[in-house]
Amino acid sequence: MATLVQFKRSATQNAVPGTGDLSLGEIAINTYHGRMYTEKNDGSAAISEIGSNPASLTINDAITFPTADGSNTQVLQTNGSGTLGWTSMASSGMETFTYTMSGSATVITGNDDDSNSLTYTAGSEQVYINGVKLVGGGSDYTATNSTTITLAQTALSGDVVEVVAITAAANLVQGYFTNTSLTATTANQVLSANAVANKAIKYCVLATHASAGEHAAEVLLVNNGTNAYYTQYGDTFTTASLFTFSSDINSGNMRLLVTPANTNTSFQTFQIRLT
Repeated sequence: MATLVQFKRSATQNAVPGTGDLSLGEIAINTYHGRMYTEKNDGSAAISEIGSNPASLTINDAITFPTADGSNTQVLQTNGSGTLGWTSMASSGMETFTYTMSGSATVITGNDDDSNSLTYTAGSEQVYINGVKLVGGGSDYTATNSTTITLAQTALSGDVVEVVAITAAANLVQGYFTNTSLTATTANQVLSANAVANKAIKYCVLATHASAGEHAAEVLLVNNGTNAYYTQYGDTFTTASLFTFSSDINSGNMRLLVTPANTNTSFQTFQIRLT
């Protein structure tokens, strides 16, 4: 007759053996959960859970996972000391609302094709129709309020209208987005200053003036520790040029300098830095 071998066991929910219940290497089973335990000793005795349905999970005695699920879209984040926890992802900094028109309309508002409700900060949005960027300020569209875009020309059935909203400017690249308002046309005002350890910086610059329109350009700025050199390219403006650039090194910083053509001009920059 076969011999029945049984390990120490408990049918009690959440029951876990203690070090006094097991000898070193002995096994116990909780039959309620189907979990298995053994005693280990790495200098001090402890109970270690083994199996595919653990009450808690620790990997390599170094990383501990949470024991419950997080909320929708949350991700795992370490505290730097071996414990993982659920946290909400930081905003990418931009959100695109896409509307495929089912009929003629001039007002863009409400839920888009993905059921996301339009919201934006006036002055920090971009609007496209069938991939063509529109000019704001009433020329091609008006940012009526934070939830509505009003087109100057009617969008037709089948047209695709996209509203790109900056939702968290600093998150585009942390610390690499600036928004500056310059009230005077003084020459060589500091638009950006970064330590010379940043050997090369690529800028995308957008200047906006209430009556003179917009002017966008890209700038590549480099330095050798003593002097700064720049190239400006891709200039595109709606009415006329709104600025000129120059560069220098001052107090260990490589600086991009700007001379506005008009008073009360706002400048946005997005930077990619290389060291």
